[in-house]
Amino acid sequence: MKKKLLAVLNVLLVFALPTLASAYDLNEKLTIEGTLTGIYQMAISTLKAIDDKGRGAAVLDLGINFHPTDKDEFQITLSYAAGNALNNIVPFSLMPYADDLEDDLKDINGRHRDYLLEAWYKRKFILSKDVSFGITGGILDSTRYIDDNNFANCEVTQFMNSIFVNKKTGNFPSYDLGGVAELDISNFSARGLIMSSKNEEGREYNYYALQLGYRIDTSLGEGNYRIYGFTTNDKFLNWDGTGEESLQGFGISVDQKLGEIFGIFARAGWQDNRAVIDHDAACSGGLNINGKLWGRKDDEIGLGYAYLNGSDKAEIDNTNAIEAYTKFKISDFSDITFDVQYVNDNMKQDEDRDGFIYGVRLNAYF
Repeated sequence: MKKKLLAVLNVLLVFALPTLASAYDLNEKLTIEGTLTGIYQMAISTLKAIDDKGRGAAVLDLGINFHPTDKDEFQITLSYAAGNALNNIVPFSLMPYADDLEDDLKDINGRHRDYLLEAWYKRKFILSKDVSFGITGGILDSTRYIDDNNFANCEVTQFMNSIFVNKKTGNFPSYDLGGVAELDISNFSARGLIMSSKNEEGREYNYYALQLGYRIDTSLGEGNYRIYGFTTNDKFLNWDGTGEESLQGFGISVDQKLGEIFGIFARAGWQDNRAVIDHDAACSGGLNINGKLWGRKDDEIGLGYAYLNGSDKAEIDNTNAIEAYTKFKISDFSDITFDVQYVNDNMKQDEDRDGFIYGVRLNAYF
């Protein structure tokens, strides 16, 4: 596998990087853009099952956007991957790489659909200078609209571990049918989402979420403050295995610039534990450092810490995660990231699970 990953990375370096541009604007109304990513991770742990395990993956993401008018927009997002990195190997409760990899992109949500992540249409209504209303319908990713964060929300360019991309306690569905209503009034925003998806037991369920947000501009810089709540219908197995319960909870997501160089982020979330879940509460936070500090504005450093509380009847007592990454710009259409993670699952009865994960990620944009 190491040789295959090195071959993928060599292809990126030798062939893709010298020729790719930032995006293809075929005309004023149609844009095609994509990212080619090579990822390699190695886990070092006291657990013999994963000691010195190294795996990788290569992912091609394509986005096609058609906006025939200023008020109408169509989006199709496709993804193709080879390899699953460490996601199918390490026994931790958090995924070490949050992107959708080879196994994730086949028979998505049990829909007999491969590679197609999003396909939606949006209609925007301009009500006044500072007021707009939008409606979106189709195959959606709920994380586009709920729990967003400027410093910790993208597994391709920021943190790799899933806890620093979106909170586990939010149970956010992706790549299924749904609709979103968005209202923007000056610096205030409201987003209402409904989706239909399948859970791990193969049961169809409905997911409802509402997020309120406020953007502020101060002498330090922009800040975004969001609060959301979600609920589902009763389609999730309870702890006795005799009935079904709903999932419901709430959370916050905050990002704030502190000048041109530093930024901070924070998240917190809680969910009811009547259904079978690993964690019922989570909080995370961290720091973003812009490369202007050393004279390279397109470089950055990210530091994050997360704590998750195990639900009352779960095997996990609590989970801690720490991650640090450094991203360097190679050219206008490529960058490389070096990453280290530490994950610790403290178990109530079984042996605790912990380990370091070292990773390198190479992106080429077009």
